[in-house]
Amino acid sequence: MSKTLVIGAAGQIGSELTLELRNRYGNENVFAADVNDVNNEVASSGPFVRINVMHSDKLFNFIKSEKISEVYHLAAMLSAKAEQKPKEAWELNIQSLLNILELCREGTISKLFWPSSIAVFGPSTPKINTPQIT
Repeated sequence: MSKTLVIGAAGQIGSELTLELRNRYGNENVFAADVNDVNNEVASSGPFVRINVMHSDKLFNFIKSEKISEVYHLAAMLSAKAEQKPKEAWELNIQSLLNILELCREGTISKLFWPSSIAVFGPSTPKINTPQIT
């Protein structure tokens, strides 16, 4: 059984995703990770590690030591805060992805899920039945 890491597990999507992945693949096979504390259900149902995705050495060591092969990378700065701090948002959102992609490139991680953001849509985006290519 492969091991999975959910980065950003304290967030709205990350906490729900972590619980569902644990339900499907077993609590011991799905690690929750975040710079913040996770909710009680996520914390009590399986392993949690406090880790900053920007600290690539610590992240790499953890992933390699736990033999993680799949990563759901949800860590990002939300759009309202990112608009106030665009440079910091860019660094977090892009450098953290590059950190994970390096592990993919070297073969440590075999599957990476990095979702898009709803924040990329503009004022001309249809509010109903929004197409994927908007």
